[in-house]
Parts: sequence; structure tokens; C-alpha cells
Amino acid sequence: MIRLYSLVLIGFLLYSCENKKKDVLTNKEFNDKEYVLDSTYQIGDVRRYGILPEKGIGTHPNLEIDKMDAILNLAEKGVVIYFPKGIYKRTLKIENRKNIKIKTSEATFTGSILIKNSENIKVEGTITSFNQLYTRSSSNLELQKVIIRTDTLLAENKMRSIGCSIHARTKNMKVESLEVWDVGSGSKYYSYVKAGLTIHGHNDEPSNISLGKVLIKSSDRHGVYLTGEEISIEKLIVEKFGIGSKKEMKPMEGGIEGEQYSFAGLWIKNCFNSYIREVVINSGNSNGVYSVNFDIGESFRPFDIGKLTLINQPNSSITKKIIGRTGVVVENLIE
Repeated sequence: MIRLYSLVLIGFLLYSCENKKKDVLTNKEFNDKEYVLDSTYQIGDVRRYGILPEKGIGTHPNLEIDKMDAILNLAEKGVVIYFPKGIYKRTLKIENRKNIKIKTSEATFTGSILIKNSENIKVEGTITSFNQLYTRSSSNLELQKVIIRTDTLLAENKMRSIGCSIHARTKNMKVESLEVWDVGSGSKYYSYVKAGLTIHGHNDEPSNISLGKVLIKSSDRHGVYLTGEEISIEKLIVEKFGIGSKKEMKPMEGGIEGEQYSFAGLWIKNCFNSYIREVVINSGNSNGVYSVNFDIGESFRPFDIGKLTLINQPNSSITKKIIGRTGVVVENLIE
């Protein structure tokens, strides 16, 4: 019996090692000849296919398609795509795609990071945009660390950043770390910008969204606006909000005209079976109306907050808004 068990164990280990070996060799075994423009780089490295930091990207000379489309085609064939550290003068647009894995070493895009009508998308490492992270009609998304920040000199559109929008029909999304350094306002370009982080979609709200640490350094409008179901955040920090302009701002989806102007650090409305483990809102450097706006919800599908810390609340004209029909439950409030 012992001998039989040993043979089975050895066979299992050999099978596991062989499978691991195949996983390691996936990129090496793929024939990407028609895509290659510089064979000195490893398979999967975007420089191999003519995409270089600080350079224009343009059309692939052999395939006669955009080079970004070419590498995403490769990714759908099973090649893990690698972006080395640097600034890429483009938007990263993942639309109508499946089964893509990207690795980055602090890659920065001058345009947006867009994921639309896609599924099974994974981004490992830190990725930065000078514009926004936007998702819609997509599922099974996994991103390790995302930074949204403003650089009006390098940004593709020369405008301030517009934050993170997790929009309608986004499902099963996980982000380990999200940092929004700045969100602009003041012109028609910012008409649909609601907050540093906006999870929304009237009648098509996102669901099963899991975020680790979320840091909103500064937002001209709301810090965070949440609707949907099964939204979870481990730690949320809002350092500054409501410091910009209401000009040209459109109502929230499904909202009442005018309510969008009462800027809050955290606004929760119709967000069900959700929780945030810890929230810190700093009102000291903000010019909003509410530190928190706990709007309409349902007590039988509550939104739980483990710990809520309101910094500089007593010394500020900013107040709390908690309506009678809110579904938000705060276990520990510190102010």
C-alpha cells in the first residue's frame, strides 16, 4: 500500500512539474514571427513589436494595423504582454477582448485606460494614466495597482485627469490599490465627471466590485460616489474634495437636478449588500457641503462601514447628511 501511494505521489509531482514547465515556456513556444520588429527583446515585451516608451506608436509596418491592436491580438492568443517602465504616448484601449494578461513595470499612459465589452482581463504591476480608468460592460477584471494623476504637459489631451469611473454592467472586478491624485472641473470637458471614484450605472449598476486600498488625494467634486451591489473596499481615504467648480456639471445618473452640486467626501446611494472596512475623510482642506452623504438605501440590504473617521469635522462648516431611509450602518464613528 505504501509503495502504491509513493508511486502515485511521484507521478503527481512529475505531472505538476511538467505543467509548471509548460506554463513557464508559454511565451517562448509561441511563434510571433509576423509581429516581430526587434528580435533582441523577449517574446511578449512590447518593444519587440515596435512600441517604445517616449516614442510615437503608429501602425505596424508588416500587419498594417495599429501596433497597440497588434499586441492585444497577441495577448488574445495567449502571449503575456509586458510594458517596461516609461511613458507611452497613447490610450490603453481594451475593447471587445477576452483572456488578456498584461504585466507592467510602472508603465504610464498619456491617455486613458479603457476596458469596455471585455472579459478575463488581468494587469499585474503598477499602471498609471494621465486621464482616467474607465470600465463598462466588462467582467472578471483584475488590476494590481492603478494611479490616476494630472500632467497637463504630457497628457494626450492636455487636460486635468478625470478619475476612476466603474460604470454600468461592470461585474467581478478586483483592484488591489487605486490612487487618484487629482480630478478636474471648470469646462464642458468635465461635464460628466462626478468624483475621484465613481461606481455607477442607472438600472445597470456594477456588482461584485472589490477594492483594496483607495486613496483620493484631491477631487474638485465629490470624493467618492457609490451605487451598485456587493461593493467592498478595505480602506478608503479621502484627503481633499469639493475644491473645484460646479460649472457645466451634469446630474448623477438617475439623480435629481441640483443634488450633484452638494459635494461630499463620500456619497452612498442605492448601494446594497456592501461594505467598507475603514473610511477616513479629511474635511480640513475641503470646500464641500458634506463629509458623508448617506442617501437612500435599504436596511435589509445594508451598506456596512466598520470604522468611520472624520478628520477636522468639528472645525469645519462641512456637515454629515444621513437620511432616515439610508441603508448605511456605521459600527464605529470617530470625529
